[in-house]
Amino acid sequence: MEEIMKQFVEYPSDPYTSIAKWKENHKKKVIGVFPMWIPEEIIHAAGMLPVVMWRSNEAITWGYKHVPPYNCPINKSVVDDVVKGKLKFMDGMVFLRQCLQSQEVPFIVENNRPPAFEEYLYLPPIYHGDKASKDFTRDEFEKLRKRLEEFGGEEITDEKLNESINIYNKNRSLLRKLYDLRKQKPGILRGRDVLRIVWSSMLMPKEEHNKLLESLLSELEKNGYEPTKGKKVFLSGCLCIHPQLELLDMIEDLGMVIVDDDIYVGYRYFANDAEITDDPIGALMERHFIKTPVDPARGEIEVNWGKELVGKVKKLHADGIITLLTKYCPPHLCYYPDIKVELADAGIPEVLIEVEHEIISLEGIKTRLQSFKEMIGGF
Repeated sequence: MEEIMKQFVEYPSDPYTSIAKWKENHKKKVIGVFPMWIPEEIIHAAGMLPVVMWRSNEAITWGYKHVPPYNCPINKSVVDDVVKGKLKFMDGMVFLRQCLQSQEVPFIVENNRPPAFEEYLYLPPIYHGDKASKDFTRDEFEKLRKRLEEFGGEEITDEKLNESINIYNKNRSLLRKLYDLRKQKPGILRGRDVLRIVWSSMLMPKEEHNKLLESLLSELEKNGYEPTKGKKVFLSGCLCIHPQLELLDMIEDLGMVIVDDDIYVGYRYFANDAEITDDPIGALMERHFIKTPVDPARGEIEVNWGKELVGKVKKLHADGIITLLTKYCPPHLCYYPDIKVELADAGIPEVLIEVEHEIISLEGIKTRLQSFKEMIGGF
């Protein structure tokens, strides 16, 4: 199993080098996609490799000439990487209106180091039964399809789209199996390993990732398992970016075990499949409009993130929730007070940990987590 994990770790450890090396070896185009809702299947069907843009571990320097310090980590990091030329191996980039802050990113890219291909999707808020929103989203996906056909010089047929959807559905299904196994056998994998498995799926070809996942699941099911006695916790939040590995280590080293999450580099990424139909663009559009997990960045005013969390925690018999709030993330900040009330009313212990790009006080976080562990009956 160690050899399998090494392959999962390779891409997240140094995505810049790993993806550039893959491109050189396979002579195919690489398209960076901004998190969280761009349909990667369309890019895959064009014969290109879609990779989800990530938060680097380097300090922001040149990026501050273009974005203010109070922007969220993914916006600052992507801009910084672009203007430094660190993403020059990408043949194209696809952006979308994720939040108010993200609206500026594609225009900064266009005016500084534009890639050969750049597209910006305008995806509307989600309203129940709103045909206009669905029609508009379909048109945006069709626009991306046509632009990629022009850029790649090949037609993206419905058959190719369904083949890509099938490959992506398989990847999502395998990741859900991994998460189900973690629920059944808490602690079977370290939190950092689960994160890197999911993150690697965003960076490497899904076909390769599927084979690795099948091998890993086979090994995990064969291996013995010793039940973990730690307090069970649910991770929530961390939209768009991955949490620091050191933070996950700290949670577990303090005697807690992560049993599930709704973070983006986690369950949120692979929660739902797209159907195989005669209308694959329509299927991708319908997947976009599935309302769980709740997404505060999509204006889903008719759903309640707090109630969804209460239901998940009770179903898992978890001892509490650790909220990972990305600093300067307005969508999460707007929802959090209501979430806090819902959890308190349900008697579910919760602690808020603010996640920053560069400066994170691990000792301060450790103190908060120790207090939380005492709250849920630890020590």
